[in-house]
Amino acid sequence: MRQANSSSVSDVLVVGGGAAGLYAAISARTVPGIGKVSLLTPYELGTGGCSKKTHGVNAALNKNDSWEAHFADTYDGGGRLGKQELVTILCKEIATRIKELESWGVRFEKNEDQYLVGTYGGSSFSRSVHWFDFTGLEIVQELVKRVILSGCFAYEGRWVVDIIMSHNKCCGVVAYNNLTHSIEIHEAKTTIFATGGGACVYPIASISRDKLATGMLLGYMAGANLVDMEMVQFHPTGALLPNCPGNGSLLEEEMRSQGGRLLTSSRHRYMYDYDSRGELATRDIVARSTYLEILKGNGTQNGGVIFDISSIDKQTLKNRLPKAVKRLREWNIDLLATDEVEISPTAHFLMGGIEIDTKCQTTIQGLFACGEDAGGIHGANRLGGNGVAEALVFGHLAGISAAQQSFSTDHPNKIQTNEIGYYFLSDIEYKELDSKIKKIMWEKVVVVRWKKKLYDARNELFNIKESLKQTLRLFKYEDRCMIPLQLIPGLNLLHKLELSQIITSAAIARTNSIGAHYLFDDPHFDNHQYNTSTIASDGHPQTSIVSK
Repeated sequence: MRQANSSSVSDVLVVGGGAAGLYAAISARTVPGIGKVSLLTPYELGTGGCSKKTHGVNAALNKNDSWEAHFADTYDGGGRLGKQELVTILCKEIATRIKELESWGVRFEKNEDQYLVGTYGGSSFSRSVHWFDFTGLEIVQELVKRVILSGCFAYEGRWVVDIIMSHNKCCGVVAYNNLTHSIEIHEAKTTIFATGGGACVYPIASISRDKLATGMLLGYMAGANLVDMEMVQFHPTGALLPNCPGNGSLLEEEMRSQGGRLLTSSRHRYMYDYDSRGELATRDIVARSTYLEILKGNGTQNGGVIFDISSIDKQTLKNRLPKAVKRLREWNIDLLATDEVEISPTAHFLMGGIEIDTKCQTTIQGLFACGEDAGGIHGANRLGGNGVAEALVFGHLAGISAAQQSFSTDHPNKIQTNEIGYYFLSDIEYKELDSKIKKIMWEKVVVVRWKKKLYDARNELFNIKESLKQTLRLFKYEDRCMIPLQLIPGLNLLHKLELSQIITSAAIARTNSIGAHYLFDDPHFDNHQYNTSTIASDGHPQTSIVSK
């Protein structure tokens, strides 16, 4: 890795420092003849993103399993909405990626040639390969080493604020350097977005602080198609810690397969009332069932339910999930000393994203997407264990594809930079509006939805946007030596409002239930068509259902 401190011109530019972005940069560097590959990340390399939190990766590696079974589980678990060609790539290629990681030194628990595997909801076979529950950290640490060894240029402390377009082609990005407080132009033949963060518009979310859905929003604003943006995953078991920074901190899905049970306040085990798989149903079903029980008045005083872990051997917890035990202890939850934890659904992941083809190419020339920035893979629900699997498979694919395309692409000439729009507000106003937007989304565009509430949310978000028109300011790149203090928070607020509008508009467009989109008014699950989001002539989201 070569640490860069100024604007640059690259053959391949990767935006995002999680597993998808790291793997994309590494893979791009493996293409013979490739020139400069750069990676931009908001923090120190390897410290951002959620990949390092993951404790397992789905891969059909043991003898009794197959990629076909993995495909069936993934496709069915996503409501049969995912694009079959993308699901096929995920399930066929993840075994190769795991083997490659092993060849680099990443450890997975094994018994001779058989992997020790965990079980996630919706999987017909136990196939989550892992290194205790440090799997994501183990992978990310090795990927960081490989990025350094590969000769990539790493730009740390960079927040991407705009996409550079020329003749309908992506030619790089504009970034704010948080270290020098300056604006930089990063030109590139091809650009890969791997930023993630679709759950950032909800007040209780499990994502890391650097994830703000930047990639998919900048792609959308530049004209890229978004797909299935209404499909927000709520993890079923987030710790219920009102007014605590740890609110929503996840209790690992593996605990449910180890015997954890979900109970109402009267100690009724309710999951079998909703699905024959009980607690091992898919995340959308478990989260929805929990939410419905709370709506019925069967929840706790804090508005959650009880996660009973009394049947899980404490030594098993200590040996299998040491990271979770340590992390939750920071929030005064001692898994080794308690039998019950209050939990509630927590915003976790956005299944939608930028539309990609089988080479991770978006509808914008020169722009690729992978990780959570890409849509169409998981459909209406993501299986636990498929998140990092997707990051590895499509990160690798995006890196190879972007590098290959760069050979037939000239470096951009006479880049025309425009202006960055942002809201000019006081710190108090930022915080108040951010809370207001999140409150609307949490109350009206959540696990269970009502048509009237969705329309109410759309109107309220529209009114907020209209009221902010007078505060909209334009920042010109040529003025980058005089950056207003409000630029980054003002831009983040604009993006959150835009993302909230897109999710809500997409939810309204899909008029019956499927996967994570559950309409209380119409709970029938029979719509398997894509939902695309584009920008209308008035600047507001325009969504429509299209045939698969």
